[in-house]
Amino acid sequence: AGAEVTTDAGGKYQLASWKQDGTLQIAADGYEPVTIALSDQPQLAQPTPPAVTLDAKLRPNTVNGVITDAYTKKPLAGALVKASDTLSATTSADGSYRLTGVPERFSVTVSAKDYDPVTQSPQQQTSFSSALRPNVLAGTVTDRYSGKPVAGAQVKAGGGASATTGADGTYRLEGVPADATIEISADGYAGLTQPLEQNTALDAVLRPDVLKGKVLNATTGAPIANATILAAPNLESDAVAMERIDGSTDGAFTLDGLPEQGVLQVLAPGYRKAVIELKPGSVPNEIKLEPFYTKSIYVTAAVASNHDLLMKFFDHIDQTELNAIVIDLKSDLRDDLGLIYYDSQVPIVKELGTARPIMDIKEILAEAKKRGIYTIARVHIFSHDNVLADAKPKWAAQDSKNGGVFADYPGPGIRYAWLDPWNRNVWDYNIQLSVEAAHMGFDEINYDYIRFPSLEFGADDKDRLKLSKPGATDDEKYQNIAEMLTQSQKAINGAGAYLSVDVFGVTAWEPSPLIGQDIKIMGMHTDYVCPMIYPSHFWPGAAGFDLPAKHPYEIIAESMRLGQEQMQGKRA
Repeated sequence: AGAEVTTDAGGKYQLASWKQDGTLQIAADGYEPVTIALSDQPQLAQPTPPAVTLDAKLRPNTVNGVITDAYTKKPLAGALVKASDTLSATTSADGSYRLTGVPERFSVTVSAKDYDPVTQSPQQQTSFSSALRPNVLAGTVTDRYSGKPVAGAQVKAGGGASATTGADGTYRLEGVPADATIEISADGYAGLTQPLEQNTALDAVLRPDVLKGKVLNATTGAPIANATILAAPNLESDAVAMERIDGSTDGAFTLDGLPEQGVLQVLAPGYRKAVIELKPGSVPNEIKLEPFYTKSIYVTAAVASNHDLLMKFFDHIDQTELNAIVIDLKSDLRDDLGLIYYDSQVPIVKELGTARPIMDIKEILAEAKKRGIYTIARVHIFSHDNVLADAKPKWAAQDSKNGGVFADYPGPGIRYAWLDPWNRNVWDYNIQLSVEAAHMGFDEINYDYIRFPSLEFGADDKDRLKLSKPGATDDEKYQNIAEMLTQSQKAINGAGAYLSVDVFGVTAWEPSPLIGQDIKIMGMHTDYVCPMIYPSHFWPGAAGFDLPAKHPYEIIAESMRLGQEQMQGKRA
């Protein structure tokens, strides 16, 4: 009725008069106004003098608070605080805001550029503060060695956020999720991965991990056509990066995945292996290899197990033009044919118990290295390994006539068991043994009996022999040997050693389909091919001689000429 008062400190008011059909209006800053129809108040219909009481409760309709940066804890200016399409406020320089006229139930959404939004539904609150998480990341990517910016680097975060560095190496990622892992990659560089944590800026330094260079002949300076370049943590480890060049005209190579530290090794048939310590920014881009030809002497595992006797061979090498030694890893003695003569740690060897600690390989190799002697480990593959054939008969060729393992019997009391060239367990057994030998320090692994049976000792050999793939074509046999060599060479080169193969002497003249040896094919998957040229094994009329055995020089010379023709353009 036109009367107006203000509540005191206790919230009390007093009006002297009112109209029975009037209204009481109550308003206060920060509260939702209230209008009360007095006619609806029964205590006012029959008032009890001198006064009647009418209390009221006001609902706050104002929300205020401070918005901050979740990482820096500093106030965030310019953030939008929104309760509805028509009810919003923007934070001031101190991060504060005030919303007036909010309904009883509402949701607040706080958003700001480069931050994750936050939405909450405060209940019976007049104060609501929040911290927003930055969702951007920016920085510069540079080269570790040159300090120059890396353009075109890919910067990725979980959830699909990605960016590419510009010419100045800078990038900016938006929409970066919480707890993201940042991945930075660029061609020619080792990738970088790290947790984001509470950062909005991340500068990265990438290490170049691509080595581009050339392999050259140290004597002539000419490019080397065939080589394998590999990097490993140390000489006892497999390669972590490896590149092979074949038939190169300039000796150029590109090695991806170069580790920061370790050793770089370069293998090229006809040259000494180069070993270069990997140091940041110090690897030469021209690697010169010394030409090297082995002049070698062979000892059995039994001889190698006798220290004093072996030293006589070493002395003989020191005193002559010899520079290398071939040592059997497996016994070639009839009574323990195929027994590994050192304490091999190859799992399958330990499982089968096919090794004995008879010779000290580490001591032998250390002495050879001290004297500068090139070391070759001979490993007979599919024959002369009775120990493995008897330990794993299912891996062996089968005797369809007599049962059991197929074997050659070249003389009384002599038995040469054959393993099945198709059986990949046999491949793996010998490859693992060879890799172990390379890690121990052998310069070269020499495969012998890398062939099918020659069926030369018994009239019924052909009838007795049963392999797991009967009726294979000549080409299938050639390719089987080639595939075994492909796996072997990759593993053995990757362990830092060369691979050589012994072949029948006649294969220098022409392929031998019976035994599956074609040196034109084998020469693509090995580093050296060694024809075993026994003049006594050649046929009448070979090289124009009725008795080739009487003309050893001419037979060997012709074999070398024909063999070199077949090796033209090949790896070996």
